[in-house]
Amino acid sequence: MVKKKGNQFLVNGRPFYFNGFNTYWLMVFASEQSTRAKVSEVFQQASSVGLSVCRTWAFNDGQYQALQKSPSIYDENVFKGLDFVVSEAKKYDIRLILSLVNNWNDYSGKAQYVKWGKDAGLNLSSNDDFFSDSTLKTYYKNHIKEANHKSID
Repeated sequence: MVKKKGNQFLVNGRPFYFNGFNTYWLMVFASEQSTRAKVSEVFQQASSVGLSVCRTWAFNDGQYQALQKSPSIYDENVFKGLDFVVSEAKKYDIRLILSLVNNWNDYSGKAQYVKWGKDAGLNLSSNDDFFSDSTLKTYYKNHIKEANHKSID
């Protein structure tokens, strides 16, 4: 695990310097056998040029190949895809930053939580209600608990 002391990142008490990249689609590609090899290829290539940190999405809400199909309802195959991403990153000594929601419509993010709330009869006026509505916050907290529980299994 990477830690911080002052303005320095540390791993096992030693300074940690990194070069990173963003590849949002890894989980979705890993959940399909026909595209899974591309995930391995990305990590192999990144490792070969000295990249050591990858930011990727650990969410996809309520749409095609959704991890979370509706609040607290998951697609196990997509979770297995995420497991594969984590495994491959470890294999190539690449650390992951896993994004669990986003601010945009791509992969749904907070807008999907608001849609789920409206579908449940909540009186919501903006996608920013994601940050203040207690029901939406509960949906998100439950998602974090499930993602954490799955990663421990």
